[in-house]
Amino acid sequence: MATTNIETTETVTTSNIELSEKKDDGLTVNKDKKRTRFRSPVRNIFKSKTEDDKPSPYHRLEEEKQYSDLQFQEPQVKVPIFAIVLAVVLFLIGSVMITLGALMLTGRIETQYSDRTWPLILIGTLVFLPGFYHLRIAYWAWKGDRDFSFADIPDLDWF
Repeated sequence: MATTNIETTETVTTSNIELSEKKDDGLTVNKDKKRTRFRSPVRNIFKSKTEDDKPSPYHRLEEEKQYSDLQFQEPQVKVPIFAIVLAVVLFLIGSVMITLGALMLTGRIETQYSDRTWPLILIGTLVFLPGFYHLRIAYWAWKGDRDFSFADIPDLDWF
């Protein structure tokens, strides 16, 4: 019985090269035994398993040159309640501190140590400003002004 060897010509493309690579002790080795970049076996250790099951937050188009109405719709923004509550608290504490510092400075409130009035005013101003800024954004977003949105207020992800 005679055996015939049929030689096939194979085109080399990048996908064929990628398929022909073998892994050897964490090092990627080509057919030519050339070492390439080290790929760590623990590279996906911090990747959350639950993120893989979530649907993508965008709509994939079939072709690159198509436009979809979904591109031009703004997503529904939820109101950051905790951030607004924090802004109200900062605004009130800052207002009280500035008022007390001003009353101490003018002499309406008698104090034993008058050198503590300026730090009270300074800290009150530093607490007042972010509270006022975020309350202003929340107010105009609530009123429906086109220049302001609840998305402009950073949400408290850690809370």
